[in-house]
Amino acid sequence: MKIEQLRQRLAEERLAGLLVTDKINRRYLCGFTGSNGLLLVTENKLRLFVDGRYTQQAQQQTSNVEIHEVLITSSLLEVIRPFVSGLALGFEVATISYQTFIGLQELMGETKGKLIATTNLVEILRMTKSAEEIAAIKKAAKIADLTLEMILPMIRSGMTELELANEIDYRSKQIGSEGPAFETIVASGTRTALPHAHASQKKIQANELIMIDFGAIYQGYYSDITRTFAFGEVSKKIEETYQTVLATQKQAIQAVALGKTLATIDRVARESLETAGLAQYFSHNLGHGIGLSCHEYPSLAPKEALRIEKQMTFTIEPGVYLPETGFGIRIEDDILVNQTGQGEILTNFNKEWMTIDCDR
Repeated sequence: MKIEQLRQRLAEERLAGLLVTDKINRRYLCGFTGSNGLLLVTENKLRLFVDGRYTQQAQQQTSNVEIHEVLITSSLLEVIRPFVSGLALGFEVATISYQTFIGLQELMGETKGKLIATTNLVEILRMTKSAEEIAAIKKAAKIADLTLEMILPMIRSGMTELELANEIDYRSKQIGSEGPAFETIVASGTRTALPHAHASQKKIQANELIMIDFGAIYQGYYSDITRTFAFGEVSKKIEETYQTVLATQKQAIQAVALGKTLATIDRVARESLETAGLAQYFSHNLGHGIGLSCHEYPSLAPKEALRIEKQMTFTIEPGVYLPETGFGIRIEDDILVNQTGQGEILTNFNKEWMTIDCDR
């Protein structure tokens, strides 16, 4: 079905085929998970070009795909020449290497073909998820929830952010994750004011904030969750700011509805924070698509005109970061646009204000 949808898009764009260089798009279209290869999608064929390291893997993971091995005595350009000569082919501008582009450009020039830049042809198909994909994302979200349940009782004064991040990665894999969705973020104290702080050797102290941002992977599909909480007693201002961010996130989730643009949902969050005098401290998009990649098309961004459809999955993660005050807060959940057209929360770990005992 997805191949036929892509072929229809190619026909609309008057393209004879698409050269797929993005490894996630390759996996989505044909099932091959190797890190290197080129997929050629044409009107009647799927052809996958790989070197000898991946031939057997490609044969095992794909069906109805012609596998062409690029021998060490040959080159990719030599092997694909018979299949691309004279054609108008799209290529993925976001992921093709400059070296590959130059080689293909020369080849197409020699064979009277054309290379035509494309963006998001496959990503648009990935945007809405099948029932099987949704089930995998839900499982990844459940693993993240369970990981937090395991981790929070383990936090002790004096352990480093990096130690806590390592525990998160270990426990997550222990209960079914294929690995961390990205480099797990643990920030404490004033470092919570860094939107994407790397876990460091800083020791977690009593009576400060902790921010945890991580995700799990299940059958190749991702989850992404952020929780911020107090480790002991913190100032009233911090708690009040947290409640504002939480209310903002809830309003944005509530605003999700079919036909609305993603920019509209982003605007709901910014206007909520503007009312509280905090909009200037919200320095990133409200969210991003999630699926076979942790950060995928589309974004919930101020200028994103794309409209919400059923079975879209994305994050909603407002945050405020106040370095001069010495703290930051972000709350993130994964959202499914369900069959009623509403935003269904997939990450269900508690996000109400939490104060964790630091005397243990």
